[in-house]
Amino acid sequence: MAWNISCSSVGSQDRELRKVAQAVIIPLKSGLQSFNKVSEILLSVHADMVLPDTQTFDDIRRQILNMEQQLESSEKKAAEELQDVDRQTEVLTADQGRLARLKQEKQLELDKLQKQLGSYRSSLETYKDALNTQRRNLESAKETLENMRKKRDEAETMRNVGLGLLAIPFVGWVVGSGLAIGGAINLDQASGAVDTARSEVDSCESQVTEYCNKVSEFQSLISKAEGEIQDVDHKIHQTDANLRDLSGRREVVADVQSKMRRVVNQLGVLSGVGNVAELQTRHLVLLEPVMKVMEEMTTALGRITGEELLNTEGIKSLLGRMKRNQEQLKCLVDAKQGADDEYY
Repeated sequence: MAWNISCSSVGSQDRELRKVAQAVIIPLKSGLQSFNKVSEILLSVHADMVLPDTQTFDDIRRQILNMEQQLESSEKKAAEELQDVDRQTEVLTADQGRLARLKQEKQLELDKLQKQLGSYRSSLETYKDALNTQRRNLESAKETLENMRKKRDEAETMRNVGLGLLAIPFVGWVVGSGLAIGGAINLDQASGAVDTARSEVDSCESQVTEYCNKVSEFQSLISKAEGEIQDVDHKIHQTDANLRDLSGRREVVADVQSKMRRVVNQLGVLSGVGNVAELQTRHLVLLEPVMKVMEEMTTALGRITGEELLNTEGIKSLLGRMKRNQEQLKCLVDAKQGADDEYY
């Protein structure tokens, strides 16, 4: 189950990150194109100075501003994704707390049910023991009653024969009558004892049935409560996995956004150059860190989308041109610097 959740979460995270990357890549591509145009303009300039009122200066400024705007757009999309991640994290964190409390409540309910079940089982065993005792008492009472009936029948048989009456008529009648009365009383008591014992058996059987039903009922309630706790546990694990995914997404997107912000800030400095008299040297110094961060940013995007999307959108090709142009610019600056050193 945990493996399924993890795989599902990873797949969801990858899909979300690819959406973000695709949204970011569109303006990034335009920014890279402007970057390369700036490099190509600088490579095509042969003058030592570019004045602010010239077409070349305006072209450079326009491309730099476009780069800045496009990368600001990418940075904004990344920031929106971060806000969305933070909102989701807040909701899931609240869910996590609610689920933890729900699990605690369910566990307390389960503990009470188990405690009550233990009490019912104990009572059930007590009534089972009592039932066995009362059944033995009933059998004993029945046996006593049966023995007394046999004696009564034997006495009646003897009386009917009349052996005692022939020998001592008057006394025989008296003794026979007394024995009959006493026997009747004993029989009534024995019969009453059987009825009482049977009543006790019935009562115990009723209690055993009642507590059997209660035990069965609470076993079902406990099974249901355990199932509910398992469901809550599953939701907790799923929420934890989603929070981990969101944390991973946030880390990746925040990394891309941070690099974009660095590029935007550096482009802001670059677009703020009012006099391009320093030309290649000045722009090379400012473009190099921009290029470096854009390479880092593209690498970060590659970790999200893989190389396929970067190749499909032409990002890798634009980066290759960017590096080649930058190398040529550097060679020009080095050559100019060498010529200046020889002059002086």
